[in-house]
Order: sequence, then C-alpha cells, then structure tokens
Amino acid sequence: MTSESVLWLAPPQHLPHSLGTLREAADRPGRHHTSPDHHRRLPERDPREAAFGEYFAVARCACAPAPLLIDALDDTLATVRAFSRHPDGSLTEPDLDLAAHAAGLTPKSGLYEPRTQATVRQRWIQGHRLFFALTQATVVALRHALRAPSPAGSALGLESAAHFLRASASALRITASFDAQDYHDTVRPSMAPPQAPRGFSGLWSADHRVLVQSLREWGLAAPAKSSSLRPAHQHLVEVLTDVHHAHVGVCSRFVPSGPSLLRGAEPGVQVLDRLCQRRRTALDAAPGSTPGQLPDACNENLTMRP
Repeated sequence: MTSESVLWLAPPQHLPHSLGTLREAADRPGRHHTSPDHHRRLPERDPREAAFGEYFAVARCACAPAPLLIDALDDTLATVRAFSRHPDGSLTEPDLDLAAHAAGLTPKSGLYEPRTQATVRQRWIQGHRLFFALTQATVVALRHALRAPSPAGSALGLESAAHFLRASASALRITASFDAQDYHDTVRPSMAPPQAPRGFSGLWSADHRVLVQSLREWGLAAPAKSSSLRPAHQHLVEVLTDVHHAHVGVCSRFVPSGPSLLRGAEPGVQVLDRLCQRRRTALDAAPGSTPGQLPDACNENLTMRP
C-alpha cells in the first residue's frame, strides 16, 4: 500500500514494564549503526491488523522490544521534525522534544535540516507512524506507573505517559496539516475499497488495543494508590482530553458532518464523542474514590474517523 521503508515494532503485549529499560536502550553503544536486515517479521494473526500494518508499512519483529521502540521513536521523530519546523528552525510542536527526553533520547541541536516538502501521502503515513511509536511508549510508561514500588516511581510513569500523549496530540496536528481538499482527493480514497478493506479503522491497531488495556489497568488501580499521585493522575486526565480534542478538531476540519469510515452514515465527530464518553464511564472503577475519571482511548487514530 505504501512505498515507505518498514517501521519495525514489537508486538505491544511484549513491551517492557520499566522506563529504565527504554533509557538503557537509548544509551546502548553503536545504536545508530544497527541494521534491520536481521529482523524476522512476525505474521499478524488478525487480518485487520495485517491490513492496518501493510497500509502504514509497519511490521512486527521478535527482537528485543525496547531497542526496537527506541529506534522507531528516534526515526519517526526525526522524520516528522523535518517537515514540522518554523523557518527559523524551531519546532512547531515542542512537545515532540519533551517526549524524546522522556524516552531517554537527546533531541538534536544546532544545525537542522531545511524544511522538507513532504507530500500529503507522506505526511499522513509518517505522522501516523510517529503516533504508533508514541502509543507504545505510553504503554511502557503506564506499566511503569502500575508496577513501580514507590509513589515517586509511579509519578514518573504518569508524567512520562503525559509527555508521550501530549506528543501524540502534536502528531495528530502535524499529520493532518494539509488542506481538506487534499484529504478528500488523496487520503480518504486510499483508506477505502479497493485500496483498503471496508471499515478501515484505527481500532484495527494492536498498539491501540494494548493502550486501552493499560489505561484500564491504571484506572482500576488508581483508587488504591497514594493520594500523592492525584496531581499526576489529574494531569494525565487533562492530557488525554487534549488528545481527544485534537482528534475531534481534525475530524471537524476535514469532514465536519461527514460519515466515519468505520460507522458508515454516522458522523465521525459524533462517533468519537460517544466512544470517548462510554469509555470514561466504563473505566471509572470507583467514582467516589478515584482521583479523577480517566478518559480511556480518546486518542484513536485519525484513520478511523474522518
């Protein structure tokens, strides 16, 4: 479906449970000289996941998950940075650098590449690939928060998850920073038959599904956690809401009252709002005692709605 080089990611269920593992992978000697030639592609068991991966040129590998994720983050961040800078070289979305720092990556400084004239198709593909890598990083951060032996460790996980999710909102905005007519002429037809299976959707993403599970686990665990985590928890809630708003904003700009690819005639924005509200309610495990409602999975991919 695309001529892009393959982005290698681990199956999301195999992701590590510690941010330290990511940072160790970011610091490993010779990281920039590794070759993907030895990667062994794992087959997708679900045909919808296979179709989703084929469209975005994402493949699963049985290699160590942390190095794969770090390399994916580094590569996708660099690509998206190249077409998301102001003329003076500053980032249009500085949250990307904060996410890199949270993963243990050092943003490049000094000289920068001239602004790349990415095609609409390239912007759509590359922006989503960054979104997928950030989704996996968010899963790692939430697992870290759940399993950390101290409130300070859990707070680090929540704060890192917030950084990754803020960068996800940035990725949404960058991915869709082109004219609505280009979306209708180029992008949307590429996600519809015969180019893609009917109902093509971000819900087909295995990374999204595991993120949903991780958010649910945190929502269930939050009431029993230290009260000192409430500010970090609430910040995470606010950031998730920001991601949802960013997604709704994209849908409203491209197809303000148009149908989603997944739900047929129902307006995409309406589908987004209903799903987000349903998941807020479902994941509020103990309304009287949770630090705040945790809106689960409001950051569904752009592919599923406009």
